[in-house]
Amino acid sequence: MNQTFFVTKQRGRQGGAGFTLVEMMLAIFIFTMVSLGLVTIMSNLFSFSGKQSGLLSDQDQARLLVGQVVYQLRNAQTGSDGSYALSEVGDQEIIFFSTAGSQPGVQRIRYFLQNGALWQGLTTYSGGVYNTSTEQTLLVQNDVANSPSQPIFYYYDGDYSGTSTQSSLTQPINVTQVKFVKVNLLIANKAGVANNSPYAVVAGAAIRSLKTNLGK
Repeated sequence: MNQTFFVTKQRGRQGGAGFTLVEMMLAIFIFTMVSLGLVTIMSNLFSFSGKQSGLLSDQDQARLLVGQVVYQLRNAQTGSDGSYALSEVGDQEIIFFSTAGSQPGVQRIRYFLQNGALWQGLTTYSGGVYNTSTEQTLLVQNDVANSPSQPIFYYYDGDYSGTSTQSSLTQPINVTQVKFVKVNLLIANKAGVANNSPYAVVAGAAIRSLKTNLGK
């Protein structure tokens, strides 16, 4: 009698140990879902961080670039071939003569928008001419968000007072009218945040060699 009881008790223990197949499958399913959720969250965090870093890098580059353009415009001057300081004044393109970094002499400088990026073109005075076929172009800013209705360059005459409400000159513009140039560079917000409005870098320069209101 004692032996029978012992066997029955052992069988009861064996029957209650471990998990059933359904329980194991449910546990695996839950573990998989939790793992996928964690992977997705981490992936999104890294992606967001990367986009934020890219946006900050674009913003820093835009600030440096606009500062460079303004400096060059402020010091625009007659070309080495006698050309007027400003050659072309478009909404998304400007051509003028000035010094450019370490380049010797007065350069023909061109900034132009192409396929969502801003480019710089430099032509050196050589052989008595600015041969534009030798222009060296350089990509200076990616992710530019300016559209045809949002000019990069705005132009003002000698009466510009610096107020944001003052109207700029309208195209087509006679280059001899221009005394002040404002740069409004819009950078696409790729960070994926709720406010995805472009980031604007705005600055302006009075062209010293063309100013007629030096006393103001």
